[in-house]
This record gives sequence, structure tokens and C-alpha cells, in this order.
Amino acid sequence: MKNKPKVDLKKFFCTQPFLYTEFHRSGPKREQYVCCPDWNDINLYDSDNLLDNWNSNKAKQIRKGQLSGNFVGCKPEVCPALNTLVNTGKPVLSIRPIEDYNPEEYDHPSPKRIKVCSDDACNLKCPTCRTELKPNTKFRTARTRGLLDSIEKYYAPTLEEVFTSGGGDPFYSTPMREFLEKIDKVKFPKIKNIMLHTNGILFTPKIWERMKNIHPYVKYVEISVDAATKDTYENKVRLNGKWDVLMDNLKFISTLDQIECIQFDYVVQKVNYNEMIPFIDLIYNIFGTKKDPEVGRYADININFQKVWPWPSIRKEDYEGMCVWKKEHPDYESFFEVIQQVENYAKKMRDKGRGIYHNLHDQL
Repeated sequence: MKNKPKVDLKKFFCTQPFLYTEFHRSGPKREQYVCCPDWNDINLYDSDNLLDNWNSNKAKQIRKGQLSGNFVGCKPEVCPALNTLVNTGKPVLSIRPIEDYNPEEYDHPSPKRIKVCSDDACNLKCPTCRTELKPNTKFRTARTRGLLDSIEKYYAPTLEEVFTSGGGDPFYSTPMREFLEKIDKVKFPKIKNIMLHTNGILFTPKIWERMKNIHPYVKYVEISVDAATKDTYENKVRLNGKWDVLMDNLKFISTLDQIECIQFDYVVQKVNYNEMIPFIDLIYNIFGTKKDPEVGRYADININFQKVWPWPSIRKEDYEGMCVWKKEHPDYESFFEVIQQVENYAKKMRDKGRGIYHNLHDQL
């Protein structure tokens, strides 16, 4: 990156480890993190007592590192927020100036926000994520119900935000869908936001109506798409997906006035990097007139481009061919032109309440 600034990380901190925890599972191994494990890979899960994990020595060391500038466990080459900070000097997303740190706001005996990524039941087979479909099974369903029961037992009194799900799809997973249908103020007295991370295929009017009890709390939706054309979507990045169904559902979602922010995720790789600009145009064409009824402004429509990462589903011999941002890749020059266009587009849109983020700043 040209004229890369010298950034004093002691002047910033990330809010995630103070407010948030995320649940995953690799086979029989239980996992709990203070962020996406690709961005901070320190596993907190030492006990079935979720309060003990949140207040463990490992968790305390991560938080101490945030306040001393060493960002323990964090990976700036992957995390969009930290990548932007170290390459531009600008705090975005969860990064804040250190003077904003207030113990009363950030020091809590249990998390205010959680994300459940441990249920990988999904209706799609995306090559970057899995090699086969993950249906609802008795074992998977029972395992997820057990975790959700523990979350209710240990975290329900203080939880303000629940984020589902990053491992599979919350509309497809039987226990996740049941959990969403039953959330109420009695069990979760401080609940304010229900955040849905979905591929969008089952986000239909019929299923949405079944979740009527959470409608007042669904203010943030994250949708993974990774394509701007039907061919790329159905045949390359979202196997088993239906483009026309997705387009109909996105138009439906654009009518839901209670949603204040929608983020679209896009994993950048060889098969789709040349659709990044068309994807931005596609999303803004659908959501460009969505307004927040309370403040009379456009709702926040964010687009998050991120590098494909060597997840277990990707064969090592295939991964290098996917990494168009590497200078030795034959498509690098073409990719470089695209990411420059994306950055120029991002600068124009920031003043309109719309964010375009990525972890590719080191290529500019």
C-alpha cells in the first residue's frame, strides 16, 4: 500500500472481547471465542460453565492486550477492522479510540452479545465452507439444543443481542429455528437485538411470519451471497442455491422497516472477484430506497469483502489458485484494478451511511 501510515495501536482498542462471545465446534471439540476465530483464534472453552469461560485468565489476557496495544490473538491480515486500521489509520467497525474505553460500559461479568456458529446444518453446499450438505440429524439437533440451554442458563439475564448463526443457516437448523421462535422477554429480559446471519434462501414471508415474536428485535441481518450473477451463484459459490429465490427474498427483506442494518458478505476468490463491482450495484439497486422510519434516513447497507481463507473444506492444492490477491497469481493485475475500483466506490458511499469494507488494503 502506498504511503502506509504509522499507526500507534496503543491509541485504539477493539470492543469485541469486552462485549461478545462466539461458539463453534470442530468435531467433538467445543470452542468459544471473543471474535470470529479466523480473526482471533484463542479458544476460551475450558468448562461447561459458560460464565467461567467468559471470566477465564485467557479472556482477561485478551482484554488486557486490547488496552495495551498488542491485540493478543488478533490477525490484522484477516480481520477487516484491524486490517483497515493498520493500513489506513482509520478506526472502523468494532475499533474505537482508546479514550472511548469506559469500564462501566465494557467490563461485564457475562457477555452482552453472543453468536452461535456451532450448528453447521445448512441447505447449501458452498465449496469454501463444506464438501457436503449438512442436514438436520438427531445428534446435531440434540447437541445444539444442549448449548442453547446452557446459553439460556448462564447468559440469558444479561444478554442484549443474540446472533445466529455463522456455522449453518438459522432458518434451516431445526433447533436454531425453534430457539428463535421461543425467545421472549421473560427468558431474556434485556434482549434488544436478534441478529440473523443467513444465506437468505429460506428467508421467506412464510418462515418470517412463524417468527413473529422476534420481529421487534431483528434490527441487523447479515446475508452471505458471494456472487452477482446466477451462473456464479448456482454453479460456483452456492451449490444447491437458487438465484431467483434469493432475489425474491432480498426484495422481501428490503420491505422490512424494522431492520436498521443489513450486511452482505462476499468471500473474494478467483471465480467471483470480477463480480465485486456488479455486486455492489446489485445490492444498492435492491436496497437503495430502504429508509429507517424513525429517523428518516437510508438504513445502513454494508458490504464486507474478505479474502477466502484456507478453511478445512478447501484442498491445499486448490487454495493457491483461489488467492487472486497474491502477486504471483496470474489474475493479480486484473484483481488489482477491481480492488482499486472497490476502494474508490467505498470512499464515495461512506457519506451516505453505507459502508463497503474489506481486508484487502494491503494490496492497494
